[in-house]
Amino acid sequence: MTEFKVREEQVESLFSRLWFRNYVLIIFGSALLAIAVAFFIAPHNLVPGGVFGLSIAINQLTGFPIGAISLAINIPLLLLGFWVVGASFGIKTLLSLILSSVFIDTIMFLNPEPIVTSDVLVSALFGGALIGLGVALIITAGGTTGGSDVIAAMLHKKFNLSIGRGLIMIDGIILGFGYTVFRDLELAAYSVIGIIAISRTIDIFLNGMSLKKVVLVMSDKHEEIRKAVLANDFGGSLLNGSGMFYPDNEKKIIISALDRKGMLKVVNISKKIDPDVFITILNAADVIGSGFRR
Repeated sequence: MTEFKVREEQVESLFSRLWFRNYVLIIFGSALLAIAVAFFIAPHNLVPGGVFGLSIAINQLTGFPIGAISLAINIPLLLLGFWVVGASFGIKTLLSLILSSVFIDTIMFLNPEPIVTSDVLVSALFGGALIGLGVALIITAGGTTGGSDVIAAMLHKKFNLSIGRGLIMIDGIILGFGYTVFRDLELAAYSVIGIIAISRTIDIFLNGMSLKKVVLVMSDKHEEIRKAVLANDFGGSLLNGSGMFYPDNEKKIIISALDRKGMLKVVNISKKIDPDVFITILNAADVIGSGFRR
């Protein structure tokens, strides 16, 4: 269980300390992602899901730069995400897409054969862990890496398919496409190891070992927070509560079961509306119901 009192300086405003921190995290996370793809993943023709995995397979067929391919795929997806899902895919996501693509192509242009190790298993594990760390830093800063996230969010919006299941389905399709390109079952197996390494690194960095969270939000501005949470397509319930020191002072408590990305989004929404909000985050062994496992 994690409990914290949010202070006013934690709210992001232009050129604030938090603003600088978030954009440094996005730059650093994008660089880590690019290093992983250029030095560990692409040289061994691994296809670790997502747009970068798809780009590696297309690069094999066409010879076009991996970063340019990923950007050409991501930009239309980002625009489609704006139209279908809303403005949740903002400037930070766009920045991470551009930076990671430029970093990858720059590294591979300066060093056309950047193989660090000939051991494919080490590359899958270490490259996957680096990608996971980079993605986790970008998510922590309030961005996403686009691509699969956008498609998964649209599937969730249209068909109420959970983000996690949507990502697994998308990665499975991309992995299958990679196999048809490289025709190597061993590479497909190593790619699966890379995907697992990415997923577990993100989970551990952001949330420890638990994938699902229960968020309790206590605020005098609960109605504004409730409307903002619903506007971002998250659900939950309102509970009646009162303090131990002031039992007559009743307050509404927002409770919501979320995945890791949803948890970060609700926390950021709440902090933005009320700098004095009090939030408790609980690890959930499982969540059963709409948007989760049935």
